Amino acid sequence: MNRQELLDRVDTIVIVMMENRSFDHLLGTMCQPQFGGRADIDGVRSVLDPNFANRAGDGTLVFPFIMRDGPLTNDLPHERDFVAIQLAPSKITGGPTMTGFVEAYEKATGTTGVKDPPPMGLLTPQDLPTTGFLAREYAVCDRWFAPIPASTQPNRLMAISGFTERDITISGLLPDQHTLFHWLDAHHVRWRVYSAGLSFFTLMPQMWPELLTPRFRRLSDLSFDFVHEADDTRPQVIVVEPDYDDTPVHLSGHACDNHPPLPMSFGEAFLRQVYEALTSNPGRWQRTVMIVTYDEHGGFHDHVAPLQVHCPPPPGASYPPFETTGVRVPTIVASPLVQRGVAKHANLDHTSILALLAERFGQAGEPYSAAVAARTTAGIASVSAVLDSGPPRSDIPHIDPSALAANASLKTWAEPVNAMSNAYANAIEQFAQAHGKDALAKFPEIAHWLSP
Repeated sequence: MNRQELLDRVDTIVIVMMENRSFDHLLGTMCQPQFGGRADIDGVRSVLDPNFANRAGDGTLVFPFIMRDGPLTNDLPHERDFVAIQLAPSKITGGPTMTGFVEAYEKATGTTGVKDPPPMGLLTPQDLPTTGFLAREYAVCDRWFAPIPASTQPNRLMAISGFTERDITISGLLPDQHTLFHWLDAHHVRWRVYSAGLSFFTLMPQMWPELLTPRFRRLSDLSFDFVHEADDTRPQVIVVEPDYDDTPVHLSGHACDNHPPLPMSFGEAFLRQVYEALTSNPGRWQRTVMIVTYDEHGGFHDHVAPLQVHCPPPPGASYPPFETTGVRVPTIVASPLVQRGVAKHANLDHTSILALLAERFGQAGEPYSAAVAARTTAGIASVSAVLDSGPPRSDIPHIDPSALAANASLKTWAEPVNAMSNAYANAIEQFAQAHGKDALAKFPEIAHWLSP
Protein backbone atom coordinates (compact mmCIF):
# COMPACT_ATOMS: atom_id res chain seq x y z
CA MET A 1 0.00 0.00 0.00
CA ASN A 2 1.44 3.37 -1.01
CA ARG A 3 1.35 6.62 0.93
CA GLN A 4 -1.75 7.98 -0.77
CA GLU A 5 -3.62 4.76 -0.03
CA LEU A 6 -2.55 5.03 3.62
CA LEU A 7 -3.89 8.57 3.76
CA ASP A 8 -7.16 7.53 2.15
CA ARG A 9 -7.80 4.29 4.04
CA VAL A 10 -6.05 4.28 7.44
CA ASP A 11 -7.29 6.39 10.34
CA THR A 12 -6.04 4.40 13.35
CA ILE A 13 -2.88 2.39 13.99
CA VAL A 14 -2.92 0.12 17.04
CA ILE A 15 0.32 -1.32 18.44
CA VAL A 16 0.29 -4.32 20.80
CA MET A 17 3.66 -5.70 21.92
CA MET A 18 3.78 -8.85 24.02
CA GLU A 19 6.80 -10.47 25.69
CA ASN A 20 9.43 -13.06 24.89
CA ARG A 21 8.28 -15.70 22.41
CA SER A 22 9.75 -16.78 19.06
CA PHE A 23 7.96 -17.29 15.75
CA ASP A 24 8.54 -21.04 15.58
CA HIS A 25 7.48 -21.45 19.21
CA LEU A 26 4.03 -19.88 18.60
CA LEU A 27 3.28 -20.08 14.87
CA GLY A 28 5.79 -22.57 13.48
CA THR A 29 3.45 -25.57 13.64
CA MET A 30 0.80 -23.95 11.42
CA CYS A 31 2.58 -25.29 8.33
CA GLN A 32 2.15 -28.89 9.51
CA PRO A 33 -0.82 -30.80 8.01
CA GLN A 34 -2.45 -31.56 11.37
CA PHE A 35 -2.34 -27.88 12.41
CA GLY A 36 -3.62 -26.17 9.27
CA GLY A 37 -1.14 -27.13 6.57
CA ARG A 38 -0.21 -23.51 5.78
CA ALA A 39 2.31 -24.03 2.98
CA ASP A 40 2.77 -20.25 2.77
CA ILE A 41 4.24 -19.98 6.28
CA ASP A 42 7.95 -20.60 6.87
CA GLY A 43 7.68 -22.75 9.97
CA VAL A 44 8.71 -26.13 11.33
CA ARG A 45 7.50 -28.54 8.66
CA SER A 46 9.05 -31.52 10.44
CA VAL A 47 10.27 -31.77 14.02
CA LEU A 48 12.79 -34.34 12.78
CA ASP A 49 14.49 -32.02 10.32
CA PRO A 50 18.22 -32.46 11.08
CA ASN A 51 18.84 -28.77 10.37
CA PHE A 52 16.88 -27.92 13.53
CA ALA A 53 18.81 -30.23 15.85
CA ASN A 54 20.59 -28.65 18.84
CA ARG A 55 23.37 -30.54 20.57
CA ALA A 56 23.09 -30.87 24.34
CA GLY A 57 26.08 -30.87 26.65
CA ASP A 58 25.91 -34.66 27.05
CA GLY A 59 26.25 -35.10 23.29
CA THR A 60 22.61 -35.94 22.50
CA LEU A 61 20.74 -34.18 19.71
CA VAL A 62 17.62 -32.29 20.74
CA PHE A 63 14.87 -31.66 18.18
CA PRO A 64 11.84 -29.37 18.36
CA PHE A 65 8.85 -31.04 20.00
CA ILE A 66 5.14 -30.34 20.41
CA MET A 67 4.35 -29.07 23.89
CA ARG A 68 1.12 -28.07 25.63
CA ASP A 69 0.55 -24.65 27.07
CA GLY A 70 1.17 -24.27 30.77
CA PRO A 71 3.49 -22.58 33.23
CA LEU A 72 7.17 -23.17 32.58
CA THR A 73 9.59 -23.96 35.37
CA ASN A 74 11.70 -20.87 34.72
CA ASP A 75 12.45 -18.01 32.37
CA LEU A 76 14.82 -18.68 29.47
CA PRO A 77 18.11 -16.86 28.81
CA HIS A 78 17.87 -14.01 26.31
CA GLU A 79 20.49 -11.36 27.15
CA ARG A 80 22.97 -10.34 24.46
CA ASP A 81 25.65 -12.86 25.42
CA PHE A 82 23.18 -15.74 25.51
CA VAL A 83 21.62 -14.76 22.19
CA ALA A 84 25.10 -14.91 20.66
CA ILE A 85 25.32 -18.53 21.84
CA GLN A 86 21.85 -19.30 20.48
CA LEU A 87 22.71 -17.99 17.02
CA ALA A 88 25.69 -20.40 16.94
CA PRO A 89 27.81 -18.89 14.13
CA SER A 90 29.19 -21.40 11.64
CA LYS A 91 32.92 -22.03 11.94
CA ILE A 92 33.03 -22.16 8.14
CA THR A 93 30.82 -19.32 6.93
CA GLY A 94 30.46 -17.28 10.11
CA GLY A 95 26.72 -17.05 9.55
CA PRO A 96 24.17 -18.06 12.22
CA THR A 97 23.24 -21.75 12.29
CA MET A 98 20.45 -21.26 14.89
CA THR A 99 21.54 -24.38 16.78
CA GLY A 100 22.72 -23.04 20.14
CA PHE A 101 19.41 -22.65 22.02
CA VAL A 102 19.89 -25.78 24.13
CA GLU A 103 23.51 -24.87 24.85
CA ALA A 104 22.48 -21.42 26.11
CA TYR A 105 19.69 -22.92 28.24
CA GLU A 106 22.04 -25.44 29.81
CA LYS A 107 24.66 -22.79 30.50
CA ALA A 108 22.07 -20.54 32.16
CA THR A 109 20.46 -23.29 34.25
CA GLY A 110 23.49 -25.47 35.03
CA THR A 111 21.80 -28.54 33.59
CA THR A 112 22.41 -30.96 30.74
CA GLY A 113 20.49 -33.74 29.10
CA VAL A 114 17.10 -32.38 30.18
CA LYS A 115 14.32 -34.20 28.34
CA ASP A 116 12.36 -31.82 26.13
CA PRO A 117 14.12 -28.58 27.18
CA PRO A 118 11.67 -25.65 26.99
CA PRO A 119 13.57 -23.64 24.32
CA MET A 120 12.73 -26.34 21.77
CA GLY A 121 9.01 -26.54 22.57
CA LEU A 122 6.38 -25.73 19.92
CA LEU A 123 2.83 -24.70 20.74
CA THR A 124 -0.09 -25.44 18.42
CA PRO A 125 -3.26 -23.52 17.48
CA GLN A 126 -5.13 -25.78 19.92
CA ASP A 127 -3.49 -23.94 22.83
CA LEU A 128 -3.60 -20.50 21.19
CA PRO A 129 -7.27 -19.76 20.50
CA THR A 130 -6.84 -16.02 19.97
CA THR A 131 -3.44 -16.05 18.25
CA GLY A 132 -4.53 -18.96 16.06
CA PHE A 133 -7.73 -17.13 15.16
CA LEU A 134 -5.91 -13.94 14.21
CA ALA A 135 -3.39 -15.92 12.15
CA ARG A 136 -6.19 -17.67 10.24
CA GLU A 137 -8.27 -14.56 9.64
CA TYR A 138 -5.59 -11.96 8.93
CA ALA A 139 -1.93 -11.64 7.88
CA VAL A 140 1.01 -13.51 9.41
CA CYS A 141 4.39 -11.81 9.00
CA ASP A 142 6.87 -14.67 8.86
CA ARG A 143 9.97 -12.49 8.43
CA TRP A 144 9.45 -10.07 11.31
CA PHE A 145 12.51 -9.95 13.57
CA ALA A 146 13.35 -8.34 16.88
CA PRO A 147 15.47 -5.31 15.90
CA ILE A 148 18.62 -6.47 17.71
CA PRO A 149 19.91 -9.75 19.22
CA ALA A 150 19.38 -8.68 22.82
CA SER A 151 16.80 -8.61 25.61
CA THR A 152 13.65 -6.69 26.52
CA GLN A 153 14.85 -3.17 27.33
CA PRO A 154 17.09 -2.69 24.26
CA ASN A 155 14.46 -4.07 21.88
CA ARG A 156 11.61 -2.04 23.35
CA LEU A 157 13.76 1.08 23.18
CA MET A 158 14.39 0.26 19.51
CA ALA A 159 10.65 -0.14 19.03
CA ILE A 160 9.72 3.24 20.53
CA SER A 161 12.76 5.23 19.37
CA GLY A 162 14.46 3.51 16.45
CA PHE A 163 17.67 3.35 18.50
CA THR A 164 18.76 2.23 21.96
CA GLU A 165 21.21 3.74 24.41
CA ARG A 166 21.77 0.36 26.10
CA ASP A 167 22.37 -3.18 24.90
CA ILE A 168 21.33 -5.09 28.03
CA THR A 169 18.48 -5.00 30.54
CA ILE A 170 19.45 -3.43 33.86
CA SER A 171 17.72 -2.67 37.15
CA GLY A 172 17.75 1.11 36.76
CA LEU A 173 15.38 3.48 35.02
CA LEU A 174 15.35 3.72 31.24
CA PRO A 175 17.18 6.56 29.53
CA ASP A 176 14.94 9.45 28.50
CA GLN A 177 15.25 8.78 24.79
CA HIS A 178 13.26 10.56 22.11
CA THR A 179 10.16 8.36 21.60
CA LEU A 180 7.38 7.91 19.09
CA PHE A 181 5.20 10.05 21.36
CA HIS A 182 7.54 13.01 20.88
CA TRP A 183 7.43 12.40 17.13
CA LEU A 184 3.63 12.17 17.12
CA ASP A 185 3.28 15.35 19.16
CA ALA A 186 5.60 17.18 16.78
CA HIS A 187 3.42 16.06 13.87
CA HIS A 188 0.15 16.91 15.64
CA VAL A 189 -0.99 13.30 15.77
CA ARG A 190 -3.34 12.31 18.59
CA TRP A 191 -2.15 9.29 20.59
CA ARG A 192 -3.16 7.31 23.64
CA VAL A 193 -1.94 4.36 25.73
CA TYR A 194 -4.30 1.76 27.20
CA SER A 195 -2.73 -0.54 29.78
CA ALA A 196 -3.94 -3.68 31.50
CA GLY A 197 -1.34 -3.07 34.22
CA LEU A 198 1.44 -0.62 34.95
CA SER A 199 2.80 0.89 31.77
CA PHE A 200 6.25 0.11 30.43
CA PHE A 201 6.66 3.89 30.26
CA THR A 202 6.71 4.01 34.05
CA LEU A 203 10.38 3.18 33.54
CA MET A 204 10.99 6.53 31.78
CA PRO A 205 11.00 9.55 34.12
CA GLN A 206 10.24 11.90 31.23
CA MET A 207 6.90 10.09 30.79
CA TRP A 208 5.75 10.37 34.42
CA PRO A 209 3.76 13.60 33.90
CA GLU A 210 2.04 11.98 30.91
CA LEU A 211 1.12 8.90 32.96
CA LEU A 212 -1.09 11.14 35.08
CA THR A 213 -3.00 12.53 32.09
CA PRO A 214 -6.00 11.06 30.20
CA ARG A 215 -3.58 10.00 27.48
CA PHE A 216 -2.85 6.98 29.68
CA ARG A 217 -5.97 4.95 30.46
CA ARG A 218 -7.01 1.53 31.74
CA LEU A 219 -7.62 -1.22 29.21
CA SER A 220 -11.22 -1.41 30.42
CA ASP A 221 -11.81 2.03 28.84
CA LEU A 222 -10.79 0.96 25.33
CA SER A 223 -14.07 -0.56 24.19
CA PHE A 224 -16.23 2.40 25.32
CA ASP A 225 -13.83 4.95 23.85
CA PHE A 226 -13.52 3.16 20.51
CA VAL A 227 -17.29 3.03 20.13
CA HIS A 228 -18.33 6.41 21.52
CA GLU A 229 -15.50 8.91 21.19
CA ALA A 230 -15.92 11.69 18.64
CA ASP A 231 -13.78 11.68 15.53
CA ASP A 232 -12.11 14.97 16.40
CA THR A 233 -10.75 13.68 19.73
CA ARG A 234 -10.21 9.97 19.04
CA PRO A 235 -6.55 8.86 19.08
CA GLN A 236 -4.97 8.15 15.72
CA VAL A 237 -2.23 5.99 17.24
CA ILE A 238 -3.05 3.63 20.11
CA VAL A 239 -0.56 1.61 22.14
CA VAL A 240 -2.20 -1.23 24.08
CA GLU A 241 -0.12 -2.81 26.83
CA PRO A 242 -0.64 -6.07 28.71
CA ASP A 243 -0.12 -6.42 32.45
CA TYR A 244 3.62 -7.12 32.53
CA ASP A 245 4.79 -10.12 34.53
CA ASP A 246 7.90 -8.26 35.70
CA THR A 247 5.95 -5.51 37.46
CA PRO A 248 5.66 -6.10 41.23
CA VAL A 249 2.03 -4.90 41.19
CA HIS A 250 -0.62 -6.27 38.82
CA LEU A 251 -3.51 -3.89 38.21
CA SER A 252 -5.54 -6.49 36.32
CA GLY A 253 -5.14 -9.15 39.01
CA HIS A 254 -2.62 -11.20 37.04
CA ALA A 255 0.09 -10.70 34.43
CA CYS A 256 -0.94 -11.36 30.83
CA ASP A 257 2.11 -10.46 28.70
CA ASN A 258 3.09 -14.10 27.89
CA HIS A 259 6.51 -13.66 29.49
CA PRO A 260 7.82 -17.09 30.57
CA PRO A 261 7.22 -18.79 32.90
CA LEU A 262 3.63 -17.59 32.39
CA PRO A 263 1.29 -19.80 30.39
CA MET A 264 -0.14 -18.26 27.25
CA SER A 265 -3.77 -18.39 28.41
CA PHE A 266 -3.81 -15.02 30.19
CA GLY A 267 -2.28 -13.33 27.16
CA GLU A 268 -4.76 -15.04 24.86
CA ALA A 269 -7.61 -13.60 26.94
CA PHE A 270 -5.98 -10.15 26.83
CA LEU A 271 -5.61 -10.23 23.05
CA ARG A 272 -9.20 -11.34 22.65
CA GLN A 273 -10.33 -8.40 24.80
CA VAL A 274 -8.34 -5.96 22.66
CA TYR A 275 -9.63 -7.38 19.37
CA GLU A 276 -13.24 -7.40 20.54
CA ALA A 277 -12.92 -3.78 21.70
CA LEU A 278 -11.55 -2.65 18.34
CA THR A 279 -14.14 -4.54 16.29
CA SER A 280 -17.05 -3.29 18.40
CA ASN A 281 -17.20 -0.21 16.15
CA PRO A 282 -17.43 -1.66 12.61
CA GLY A 283 -17.08 1.69 10.87
CA ARG A 284 -13.94 2.66 12.76
CA TRP A 285 -12.51 -0.87 12.50
CA GLN A 286 -12.71 -0.65 8.67
CA ARG A 287 -10.02 2.04 8.83
CA THR A 288 -7.86 0.47 11.56
CA VAL A 289 -4.58 -1.46 11.43
CA MET A 290 -3.78 -3.58 14.51
CA ILE A 291 -0.21 -4.87 14.83
CA VAL A 292 0.41 -7.68 17.35
CA THR A 293 4.06 -8.52 17.89
CA TYR A 294 6.59 -9.58 20.56
CA ASP A 295 9.52 -7.55 21.85
CA GLU A 296 12.03 -10.40 21.40
CA HIS A 297 12.22 -14.18 21.20
CA GLY A 298 12.79 -14.82 24.91
CA GLY A 299 15.26 -17.67 24.38
CA PHE A 300 12.95 -19.92 22.32
CA HIS A 301 14.26 -21.67 19.23
CA ASP A 302 13.67 -20.32 15.75
CA HIS A 303 15.19 -21.75 12.60
CA VAL A 304 15.41 -18.59 10.45
CA ALA A 305 18.71 -16.73 10.64
CA PRO A 306 18.56 -13.02 11.58
CA LEU A 307 19.10 -10.42 8.89
CA GLN A 308 22.45 -8.75 8.34
CA VAL A 309 21.76 -5.21 9.58
CA HIS A 310 24.48 -3.01 11.03
CA CYS A 311 23.22 -1.14 14.10
CA PRO A 312 25.80 1.13 15.77
CA PRO A 313 25.23 2.64 19.20
CA PRO A 314 23.91 6.23 19.21
CA PRO A 315 26.19 9.10 20.26
CA GLY A 316 27.04 8.79 23.94
CA ALA A 317 26.52 5.01 24.14
CA SER A 318 29.58 2.78 24.21
CA TYR A 319 28.45 -0.81 23.58
CA PRO A 320 29.77 -2.79 20.57
CA PRO A 321 27.64 -2.39 17.45
CA PHE A 322 25.12 -5.04 16.46
CA GLU A 323 25.60 -6.65 13.07
CA THR A 324 22.30 -8.51 12.77
CA THR A 325 18.71 -8.21 13.78
CA GLY A 326 17.43 -10.30 16.63
CA VAL A 327 15.62 -13.61 16.31
CA ARG A 328 12.32 -13.85 14.44
CA VAL A 329 9.22 -13.11 16.52
CA PRO A 330 5.52 -13.91 15.94
CA THR A 331 3.69 -10.99 14.36
CA ILE A 332 0.17 -10.65 13.00
CA VAL A 333 -1.36 -7.65 11.26
CA ALA A 334 -5.13 -7.71 11.82
CA SER A 335 -7.12 -5.29 9.71
CA PRO A 336 -9.82 -5.16 7.04
CA LEU A 337 -6.95 -3.94 4.85
CA VAL A 338 -5.33 -7.39 4.63
CA GLN A 339 -6.68 -10.48 2.95
CA ARG A 340 -7.84 -13.45 4.96
CA GLY A 341 -5.29 -16.09 5.94
CA VAL A 342 -2.24 -14.77 4.13
CA ALA A 343 1.46 -14.83 4.96
CA LYS A 344 3.59 -11.80 4.20
CA HIS A 345 7.29 -12.32 3.58
CA ALA A 346 8.72 -8.79 3.64
CA ASN A 347 11.72 -8.28 5.94
CA LEU A 348 10.35 -6.38 8.94
CA ASP A 349 11.19 -5.47 12.53
CA HIS A 350 9.78 -3.13 15.17
CA THR A 351 11.18 -0.08 13.40
CA SER A 352 8.84 -1.00 10.53
CA ILE A 353 6.05 0.44 12.71
CA LEU A 354 7.91 3.75 13.01
CA ALA A 355 8.35 3.78 9.24
CA LEU A 356 4.60 3.26 8.87
CA LEU A 357 3.90 6.21 11.19
CA ALA A 358 6.11 8.42 9.04
CA GLU A 359 4.42 7.32 5.84
CA ARG A 360 0.93 7.88 7.21
CA PHE A 361 1.43 11.00 9.34
CA GLY A 362 4.62 12.62 8.05
CA GLN A 363 5.24 14.75 4.98
CA ALA A 364 5.73 13.06 1.62
CA GLY A 365 9.18 11.46 1.54
CA GLU A 366 9.90 12.32 5.18
CA PRO A 367 11.67 9.48 7.03
CA TYR A 368 10.82 8.83 10.66
CA SER A 369 14.45 9.46 11.62
CA ALA A 370 17.96 8.95 10.30
CA ALA A 371 18.31 5.75 12.34
CA VAL A 372 15.10 4.27 10.91
CA ALA A 373 16.04 5.42 7.41
CA ALA A 374 19.34 3.53 7.77
CA ARG A 375 17.42 0.36 8.58
CA THR A 376 15.19 0.96 5.57
CA THR A 377 18.30 1.23 3.41
CA ALA A 378 19.50 -2.06 4.94
CA GLY A 379 16.34 -3.79 3.72
CA ILE A 380 13.84 -3.41 6.60
CA ALA A 381 10.46 -2.60 5.06
CA SER A 382 7.55 -0.59 6.43
CA VAL A 383 4.37 -2.26 7.69
CA SER A 384 2.74 -0.68 4.63
CA ALA A 385 4.26 -3.62 2.71
CA VAL A 386 1.81 -5.90 4.56
CA LEU A 387 -1.32 -3.90 3.72
CA ASP A 388 -3.25 -4.68 0.56
CA SER A 389 -4.51 -2.23 -2.03
CA GLY A 390 -8.18 -2.14 -2.87
CA PRO A 391 -11.33 -1.69 -0.82
CA PRO A 392 -11.35 -2.96 2.78
CA ARG A 393 -12.98 -6.24 3.71
CA SER A 394 -16.56 -5.92 4.85
CA ASP A 395 -16.52 -9.00 7.09
CA ILE A 396 -15.58 -8.88 10.78
CA PRO A 397 -14.56 -12.35 11.97
CA HIS A 398 -15.57 -13.12 15.55
CA ILE A 399 -13.55 -15.08 18.08
CA ASP A 400 -15.08 -18.11 19.75
CA PRO A 401 -16.34 -16.81 23.12
CA SER A 402 -15.47 -20.05 24.93
CA ALA A 403 -13.73 -19.66 28.27
CA LEU A 404 -9.94 -19.89 28.29
CA ALA A 405 -8.42 -22.28 30.81
CA ALA A 406 -5.24 -21.36 32.67
CA ASN A 407 -3.13 -23.09 35.28
CA ALA A 408 -1.09 -20.58 37.26
CA SER A 409 -0.97 -19.08 40.72
CA LEU A 410 -2.80 -15.76 40.88
CA LYS A 411 -0.83 -12.91 42.41
CA THR A 412 -1.44 -9.19 42.69
CA TRP A 413 2.11 -8.36 43.70
CA ALA A 414 5.49 -10.10 43.86
CA GLU A 415 9.03 -9.46 45.02
CA PRO A 416 11.48 -8.55 42.23
CA VAL A 417 13.57 -11.48 41.05
CA ASN A 418 15.52 -10.14 38.06
CA ALA A 419 16.87 -6.94 36.51
CA MET A 420 13.64 -6.05 34.76
CA SER A 421 11.43 -6.54 37.82
CA ASN A 422 13.89 -4.55 39.92
CA ALA A 423 13.71 -1.79 37.31
CA TYR A 424 9.94 -1.64 37.68
CA ALA A 425 10.15 -1.66 41.48
CA ASN A 426 12.64 1.21 41.45
CA ALA A 427 10.51 3.12 38.95
CA ILE A 428 7.36 2.76 41.04
CA GLU A 429 9.12 4.03 44.14
CA GLN A 430 10.59 7.05 42.37
CA PHE A 431 7.39 7.82 40.44
CA ALA A 432 5.41 7.85 43.69
CA GLN A 433 8.02 10.01 45.42
CA ALA A 434 8.02 12.48 42.54
CA HIS A 435 4.25 12.74 42.13
CA GLY A 436 2.86 11.80 45.56
CA LYS A 437 -0.92 11.87 45.83
CA ASP A 438 -1.40 12.29 42.08
CA ALA A 439 0.43 9.00 41.45
CA LEU A 440 -1.61 7.17 44.08
CA ALA A 441 -4.87 8.68 42.82
CA LYS A 442 -4.18 7.39 39.30
CA PHE A 443 -2.73 4.04 40.39
CA PRO A 444 -3.96 3.27 43.92
CA GLU A 445 -2.74 -0.32 43.61
CA ILE A 446 0.89 0.76 43.92
CA ALA A 447 0.25 1.61 47.58
CA HIS A 448 0.50 -2.14 48.26
CA TRP A 449 4.11 -2.03 47.11
CA LEU A 450 5.42 1.24 48.50
CA SER A 451 7.30 1.34 51.76
CA PRO A 452 5.36 2.78 54.76
